[in-house]
Amino acid sequence: MFSRSLSLWGERSPDFLMIPAASSMTVMTYREFFKRTTGPAPPPGSREPRPEIARTVFDPHLIVFGLEARGGPYRGLDLRCVAAVAQRWREALVSQSNDLPNRIGEIVSGHDRDGAPLAGPHIAILPLAFVGHPHADGHLLGMAAALPAGLAVDERRQVLQVLGRVGELKLGGLGVWALVRDTSARPPWNLRSEAWTAHPEGATHWSTVTPVAFDRHPKAKNLGTYQREVAEMIAAGCAAVGLPRPREVIATAVSAHLGVPPAHLFPRLQRKDGSDRRHAHAILVFNEPVRGPVLIGAGRYRGYGVCRPLDSE
Repeated sequence: MFSRSLSLWGERSPDFLMIPAASSMTVMTYREFFKRTTGPAPPPGSREPRPEIARTVFDPHLIVFGLEARGGPYRGLDLRCVAAVAQRWREALVSQSNDLPNRIGEIVSGHDRDGAPLAGPHIAILPLAFVGHPHADGHLLGMAAALPAGLAVDERRQVLQVLGRVGELKLGGLGVWALVRDTSARPPWNLRSEAWTAHPEGATHWSTVTPVAFDRHPKAKNLGTYQREVAEMIAAGCAAVGLPRPREVIATAVSAHLGVPPAHLFPRLQRKDGSDRRHAHAILVFNEPVRGPVLIGAGRYRGYGVCRPLDSE
């Protein structure tokens, strides 16, 4: 019944979380873990005022687009296609920013005028998939752009202008897909920013919807050391986007969200030298609520390492 067990790393006493194969049992097990680590709710009226909620370097108000088929063999795209979709969308956005100031091109492309990677944040692209529901199948409902937090008013306006210029993605064998803004009062839950960012209250428990791509190749030889090295990389990835270090990190082959494919089914991202990056799903537990979007790892600008709050479901 159970395919593996992984130790929990953090400040809590040693414990073990049994992780079965990717199924509804996986999430049920995580739900028990969630209840155990959050503890009972305090009695009414006893809550102290919360401090300011930690947030990432990205704006919590995602720019959301639905995906609609316009031509091709498929009625839907699988979550595992996200890297290809994100790359094509980025290319289209860059092509539409040539008449705008250099700074806007940098925010859109992630590179400076000399082609070097930006030191600071730029537009991140993330998938909005049908996950977190008993009938979820992981297909892409839409895509979103996460803008860097703190953009000047004129910068934000011009970046939104670029986003509005791209209404269609030609994905080769995957078909042609329209990017459609949903202006209804109550869009589907998975097409709402708060489902992915926990805005404004924040959340303590998060799990990946796409695997975290490792910043470097783990050097450890034995399993226990390897797991700890991966957990440390993931924790460092949280700090890299402005979050506090998680209290606990669990690196695993499967997500805690229903409908998400196991990590090994996602294509590996490539380094500049052509070698593959390893990746893994993860569960993150913070001491205090944090606000997303929580995007971590080497693929955080390309649709990988996208986390979603567990208590949003």
